[in-house]
Amino acid sequence: MATSHSGVGNVRRTSTESRTGTAARPGAQGAGRRRRIFGLAAAALAATTVAACGSTGLPAPSSAGGSAASGSTAGCAAGATHLTFWGWSAGYDLAVNEFNKTHPDICVQLENAGATTAEYVKLNDALTAHSGAPDIAQIEYFELPSFEITHSLVDLSQYGVGSAKSDEAPAAWAQVTQGSAQYAMPVDLGPLALYYNEKEFSANGLTVPTTWADFATQADKLHAANSKDAITNFDPESPQDVLALMQQYGAFPFSYTGGNTLGIHFNGATETAFANYWQSLIDKHEATTAADFSPTQWTNFDSGADASRLSPAWGPVGMQLSIKQTTGDWRAAALPQAKTGQNLAGNWGGSSIAVVAGSKYAKQAAEFAQWFGGSADAWKILSGPVAGAYPAYLPLLDSSSFQSSTLPISGNSTPNTVFASAEKNIVDPQWPPIMTAALTQWTSTFAGVTKGSETLAQAFAAFQQQMTSYAQAQGFTVVGG
Repeated sequence: MATSHSGVGNVRRTSTESRTGTAARPGAQGAGRRRRIFGLAAAALAATTVAACGSTGLPAPSSAGGSAASGSTAGCAAGATHLTFWGWSAGYDLAVNEFNKTHPDICVQLENAGATTAEYVKLNDALTAHSGAPDIAQIEYFELPSFEITHSLVDLSQYGVGSAKSDEAPAAWAQVTQGSAQYAMPVDLGPLALYYNEKEFSANGLTVPTTWADFATQADKLHAANSKDAITNFDPESPQDVLALMQQYGAFPFSYTGGNTLGIHFNGATETAFANYWQSLIDKHEATTAADFSPTQWTNFDSGADASRLSPAWGPVGMQLSIKQTTGDWRAAALPQAKTGQNLAGNWGGSSIAVVAGSKYAKQAAEFAQWFGGSADAWKILSGPVAGAYPAYLPLLDSSSFQSSTLPISGNSTPNTVFASAEKNIVDPQWPPIMTAALTQWTSTFAGVTKGSETLAQAFAAFQQQMTSYAQAQGFTVVGG
């Protein structure tokens, strides 16, 4: 399975790209309501896995080259505390081995319980059965609230893991904390940038746009020069990247800070403006709607039919495996902005390391989690050629060696400088504790946009109603609509 990023969701895809004490977020809820939410969330997870047939559809968060191999405890010291770690991203086994070598009192066993949703289903099942849960689990940021609301994660702040905050990107830290509680340790992120074909832009007299209005103008200019060319690809059925773009646009459709109140805002004015903007480009054939990570998408990029990609930071590493003709032509620039003078970014992807409630060795597990996401020794491996994760770890992100690194796809340019800057300007999303259901429902609701039988605004309206009904059935008070 591919990696370096995040993604559950789009079940029609398989990815070949490389690259995601117990306190509950919601505060005081009745025990019956908590059990109800937990059961429905588990059911939604199970439904997703059946539909996906083992594929998450988007690349899994964090690496470049396949799934994590199971680690070995053969070399661990006698008497060491043994911990079980569920994770799937490539390179994680190498990091675990390094930890075991340098921490003889703790021995971590990595097990691949399945990528993303497959793992979450098994974790939910183990928690429900009160048997078989690991000490530590890889969990994508968007899924954390679904485990927090069921009291399934250990608050790491009691073990001093909060001392890592100054070394972590604010957008990552915000997604693992709630008030004074810290439910996971950040690992990687996927800040977005405009990744464009410099030769294609130059040949058609295009300038790098700084606003979305200018982006549309450049799209018109390109399409007028060649009616078969589009400015970019926009896959309506891929929720993670659509939500990341909405986040950057100021139109993130969920609001949630804990408790029983959940905001769902797909029908808001800014959300509708976002939908109308992209629908206009789709209608004019100035944005293609190929499935993300599909052969068609790569062909469009490599042939010049699509002149740019709205790419996460992990995108170029995998993209260069799928294109040949335009290697060396691609450059990174900041995403266009909704308003002149803004400097905002969205995020697509990333994973965290969480300690699972019920672990007998939470303190040692917390020590491992902090080392894994927040140490130079771990990041030498996680950012290396096997894992290829894009760091939320600031000492590496800010280093001149990291920012000046090059890739064959980008020639002599240094795309990490652009992505690193974007990471500092990510608009924090407030993920709701119903993301599994949202990602499961998304594809069928938005399929009509791809087919041309409905508009993006109409899909937003339908999704608003579907998610509102779902959330209310789970006991949430929904605001918005």
